[in-house]
Formats: sequence, structure tokens, C-alpha cells
Amino acid sequence: MAELTIAGLGTYLPRAQLDNAALLAAHPELTAADLERIGVTSRGVASDEEDVPAMAVTAARRALERAGTPAEALDFVILVNWSDRRYVPDLAPRVQALLGARRAFAFDLGCACAGFVVALSVAHGYLQTPRFARGLVVSSDRSRRRLRPGSRAEVLFGDGAAAAVVTGGAEPGIKLIDYELCTDGARNDIMDVDADGFLVSHLKQRALNELAVSSLVKAGHALLTRQRLGFGDVDFIVPHSGTAGIQGMLGAALNLTPAKILTNLPLVGNMTASSIPIALEHFIDAGTLRPGQRVLTLAVGVGWQYVAALVQL
Repeated sequence: MAELTIAGLGTYLPRAQLDNAALLAAHPELTAADLERIGVTSRGVASDEEDVPAMAVTAARRALERAGTPAEALDFVILVNWSDRRYVPDLAPRVQALLGARRAFAFDLGCACAGFVVALSVAHGYLQTPRFARGLVVSSDRSRRRLRPGSRAEVLFGDGAAAAVVTGGAEPGIKLIDYELCTDGARNDIMDVDADGFLVSHLKQRALNELAVSSLVKAGHALLTRQRLGFGDVDFIVPHSGTAGIQGMLGAALNLTPAKILTNLPLVGNMTASSIPIALEHFIDAGTLRPGQRVLTLAVGVGWQYVAALVQL
């Protein structure tokens, strides 16, 4: 079976970064204690020009440059997006055209915050046939446009994009060892988008945190058991950013020190599907993640999907 290698990562954060001082000025009902509890100090706010395709293309070009891959060599483009979903047309073909990836088949994929890991699994399937040798997985969201103005969710979420050039060849890069994909359709009604286009949760935050943590643990445990490993056998865990509360509860559930769970949530906010690749790039560039290390990534998506991917740098 062909393995999937991430040959290059690229990310994009909007030009406008909203810090907590600006948030406090705009939301007098918030306190410094509220912001500290939520755990985010800065988040990106996309402009009208920084739409989903524009952010995706910028992240993709950076990934292609790092991989040393021309866009014309891509066989497929998978765009993960939840914030700007629509019936027709898909946004991925626009990304394909803007990149100049003329040979690539391009399509959209959902699964909300779990979308990047799901897209890697789809890419892995394509790479099992010699018809597909190289592709692009890219996530791009303007999540803040789906938050009701004045809501506390505005403190948590950030806009942005991330991209990964994937190949089935024996090239240097991040190796996908295994993945786990799970769905609990009975939880499908936890969140939706109301008539005004804003995200609405039908579950109290504490209960949502507990469900997210139990789901992350289940997906990770299933994957590691198949690989005859335990949570202590991986060097780091990189979860979908979620909230600071979820990450603290995850560490407690797994009996792991905070240093073993890597997140850049405070710097960028909840980046939905882009959270994991943005964190990977951040900690690789910082030197925290190094060649040879095994990293377990975990994510939940409103739907209710919960997924895990084990990679080796």
C-alpha cells in the first residue's frame, strides 16, 4: 500500500489581527478574566478581499514552494471549508484555476473542524492508484462571519487557511502512519446555522467540552490500539484547537503533562479545520517538532465526527 507523505505545509493568516485590547474596547460586557479563561490573545479577521479561495491559494502557494512542486504537477485539489458552503458551484475549482493546477481534479469537502484529517484520508485513497501521484489538501474558512456579533464565540474563533502538498512517493516529509474516522449521527443536532447565517449551539459548553474530550480519546485510542501503541508512546499530541477548556480536560483524561499537548490556540484562536496543519507548521518552524518524532493529531467535527491521524516527522 502506498503511504502518504506531506511534502510541504503552508499557512495563511489574515492581515488584520484582533487582539484582546481591541476586543475589550468593542465588548464592554467582557472582562480580562473572561478573556484569560477562554485562552486566546489574538485572532485573524479576514477582509472582503481575503475570501476563502484567496486565502486557500496563498496557503497553497507556500506549501507548493516548500515542497518544490509546480501547481501543474498536481493531480487533485481537495478544499475543506465550512464557513462558505453552498449548493453550487464548489469553491475548489476556483482554487484550481487561480493556482494554475490545470490537470487537477478539484472538489469541496466538509466535516467542519475534522475536515483536514478526513481530507488526508481521502487523499490517501487516491494515492493508492498510479493515476494519482501528487495532490493538495487545503482548508480555508472565514469562521468569524458565522458568529453572531457580540457573542462570546467572537473571542474564540479566527479566520485563515492551511495547505499540504501530499504525495505517494518516497519523498522527505511528514509520513501518515494511520488514521481513524468515526461518526456518531445521534449527535447530529448539537450545532447548526440559524436563519441569519450564524452558528448556534444546542448544548451547554461544559457538556460540549466533555463530549469533545471523550470523542477525541475514543478516536485516538482506537488508532493507537491498532498500532499496538499507547498515548504515552507518542512524542506529542496536536489536537484541533477547540477551546482551552477542552485541551485542559484532554490532558487530564489522558494523564499527560500540558507540555505533551501542543497548541497555538492563544496566538491564532480556533482555526477550525486549519487548526492542526497550522499548529504543525508553527511547532516545526519553532523547532519543537523534529524529524523522527511521532505525533498524534485529534479532531472533532460538528456532525458529529471524531477523527485521529498518527504521523511521523
